[in-house]
Amino acid sequence: MIPLGKWISYFSVVPLDESELQRLVYDPASSIPSKMSEIIPKLRIVLVPFLEKAARAGGNGARGPIISFQLPPKAKRMVAGNLESEGETFVFLSIHDEDVADAHYILYQQLAELIAARAVGTEVDAFYELLRSELRENVHGEIDERAWQLKDELLRKQKDPRRETKLVAAYRQQSLQDTLTLYLHGLCCDIDVDAGPRQLASGHIRKRLLVLKDFLPPPKGVALFPEELPPAL
Repeated sequence: MIPLGKWISYFSVVPLDESELQRLVYDPASSIPSKMSEIIPKLRIVLVPFLEKAARAGGNGARGPIISFQLPPKAKRMVAGNLESEGETFVFLSIHDEDVADAHYILYQQLAELIAARAVGTEVDAFYELLRSELRENVHGEIDERAWQLKDELLRKQKDPRRETKLVAAYRQQSLQDTLTLYLHGLCCDIDVDAGPRQLASGHIRKRLLVLKDFLPPPKGVALFPEELPPAL
């Protein structure tokens, strides 16, 4: 593994020139909040041609992901995956024919999944309280499709969406994951959301991002919103 700092390192299975490494590794890594090292102490990013779902291992569940040098069948293909081994967290990214913007988003999606699964207590209380407020006010929409589906199911099946249930827990974690993905991607690139009838209003998105900014402050010199950028000369 090649160090990118005290807690992040990477390895590329395929040869990449300096410009490709800059776009696929150095740029996204430079915008990752340092506080994430408290949640993911040893992050290892591995760039591979393709990833394939592993066959199920008898009695032990699924293994994987499997690195492949040929395009796997569509049903088995993965764009990313992660696993933990001996205190290290490995994030595998399939980069063959992937657009750079997509590769960034997929990386941040993997990191957001890891953070959402590990962050507990006061680390995310403010975000969860904001979600409870949105539910009380019947705020429409969500950040991404997965959270929207869980929110829709919650509102259809549970009369009081603020009551703690498995439906609420599933929605809450997915909403945190989707919003974290947007936040991390916004630190590296532009904040980009698709307008549509299921999209959370921009004012509510901003409130969520501000809460996450307090939770995971950006690296020095990295802006989240346009007004934080230094004035143009």
